Amino acid sequence: MSETHVAAVLEAVGQPLSLKTLPIPQAVTGSATVRVLATALSPNSKDVFSGCFGPLGVRTPVTPSAACIGRIHSVGPDATSLKPGQLVFTDFWTPSRDDPDNSILAGYMGGADQLEAVWNQGTFAQYASVPLERVWSLNESLLCDSQKYTPAELVYLGNLCIAFAGLLDINVRPGDSVIAAPATGTFGGAAVHAAIALGARVIACGRNEQMLARMADAFGPSGRLTTVTLSGNVEIDTTAIKSAAGGKGADKYIDFSPPRAQGTTHLVSCISALRSNAKASLMGTIFGNVEIPYYPLIKNNISIQGRLMFERHHVDQVLKLLESGHLSLGNRPNSGMRIQTFKLPDIDKAIDEAAKVRGWGEYIVIEP
Repeated sequence: MSETHVAAVLEAVGQPLSLKTLPIPQAVTGSATVRVLATALSPNSKDVFSGCFGPLGVRTPVTPSAACIGRIHSVGPDATSLKPGQLVFTDFWTPSRDDPDNSILAGYMGGADQLEAVWNQGTFAQYASVPLERVWSLNESLLCDSQKYTPAELVYLGNLCIAFAGLLDINVRPGDSVIAAPATGTFGGAAVHAAIALGARVIACGRNEQMLARMADAFGPSGRLTTVTLSGNVEIDTTAIKSAAGGKGADKYIDFSPPRAQGTTHLVSCISALRSNAKASLMGTIFGNVEIPYYPLIKNNISIQGRLMFERHHVDQVLKLLESGHLSLGNRPNSGMRIQTFKLPDIDKAIDEAAKVRGWGEYIVIEP
């Protein structure tokens, strides 16, 4: 067996990734080495790797990382259940084991030098090193043999688990009315997908009418999706969202505002469209301040929850929904994802394509 593999390496921020032959990462205590079958590519990757996305850059040189479907190649001596050959889902959010205030998106966005120095052999490669805490074994017989999912379809779990975390934090239950906004982005669309799977009635809000129409086609079979085209007028949008929720307002709101959404009005409209004792989950990437309707929050006893990424128990719940058939992936009813796959030598083409097709419905995957 070869002791080397090919990895896409970012030598410096602003440079193209280059393919290099490197030693296969060795599993040590607390880690697993995974043979990568499929890894996701964020639409923000081009901005991140060029240093144009927010205040937190990536420490170079580094092999970037993302959500991944792979097989266990080897595990550290403290692994008690993972075995070589197992099909697994891995994620790149890496919190410090002894200080929860420190975390990184390994090989993507930093902020903790010690963590970045250790977890720098990511999934844009044939093999990757990942923390044991961010590895979940998959029921291959059920998901792949019976339900016919491919690794390229399963890797979308990375986006969905983020959305599920925010929804589960605010206790979304079957029958709840949930506002998702902006709904046509990468993660806002995942929130619509996840809320439908949880049995909620979803009000998907956005400015892109064409994307909202396509979303209505994809989730139409559920009978639980209403779309609202936002006008930018707070009063008009608040009234429209309340009406879509039945007139009294919605039970829950999940927000995935991108950086460019700073200064827009949808936050005020969506919070104002909530009913008494409602809950909101903020999971976007606005790096500045935002306006909120202060008095309606107080008057209606509304709770706001912030959330970054997801915990193990969130993934456990998502896998139950997937295995039981309540959650669909790929280009199937109540999913509607169109997947494009690229090989590792075409990584720069894939990054450019991901930037072009940003938004819900298109998903770029690397199959090394």
